[in-house]
Amino acid sequence: MKKDSTLAEVLTGIIVVGIVEQMVCLLFFDNHIYNTVGLWSGIALSIGMVIHMQRTLEDGLDLGGEMAARYIKKASMTRMLVACVWISVILLFDWGNPLTLLAGTLALKVAVYLQPVMHKWFQRKTERRRSE
Repeated sequence: MKKDSTLAEVLTGIIVVGIVEQMVCLLFFDNHIYNTVGLWSGIALSIGMVIHMQRTLEDGLDLGGEMAARYIKKASMTRMLVACVWISVILLFDWGNPLTLLAGTLALKVAVYLQPVMHKWFQRKTERRRSE
């Protein structure tokens, strides 16, 4: 059976988007530490969410119809609750910029759209390794 690399591709996309967002923050905004903490806390949240989504889908597919639907809904609500708590803690203690936190969180969305590009890049790298 062929190993699915979708999770690795999306995680790579999140990191790439995070690096691009970090460069924009460093170039155009003051208070670099405040912005960086907000951004990378959002990136960490995105990474945690995508890993949880992947594990939830794998576990949910092993269950039967109605039970799988309930399990996936429950896991989704848990993920959203954790995200709300994470964001609330960052905002409550003023550890990072809320806008860069949002940008880091939205890196997940951008990375999912970049996944086909990352897939092609991963395939090229794999083909190069095999040919060497």
